[in-house]
Amino acid sequence: MKLVQLAEIDAGPVNHTSGIMRKILLGEGDLPASVRLSHALFKPGESVEMHKHDRLFEVFYVLSGQGQLIVEERPVDIGAGSCFMVEPGEMHALINDGDVDMALIYFGLHAD
Repeated sequence: MKLVQLAEIDAGPVNHTSGIMRKILLGEGDLPASVRLSHALFKPGESVEMHKHDRLFEVFYVLSGQGQLIVEERPVDIGAGSCFMVEPGEMHALINDGDVDMALIYFGLHAD
């Protein structure tokens, strides 16, 4: 059993954009085939640029706020309660286009 408390974890930048902070709840090796489970906070106007992962599924759950997910040039509105998966090789970006913070939890799973 492993217990972590969000308030006790130091924040660091997400891989694709240094301004957006995340807290890694479970790291690589804590779960088989997973990359990590993280909590990220997007301030209004912050975004993660378009990128892809060749061998990684990413799953996101929006806790609060609203924004836009762009997958393969197709924009989709997201908000609290939205859960989505991005498949390996799909170009994607996330944007907080609202006026309050957007908080989400996400994790990656190796495709192999």
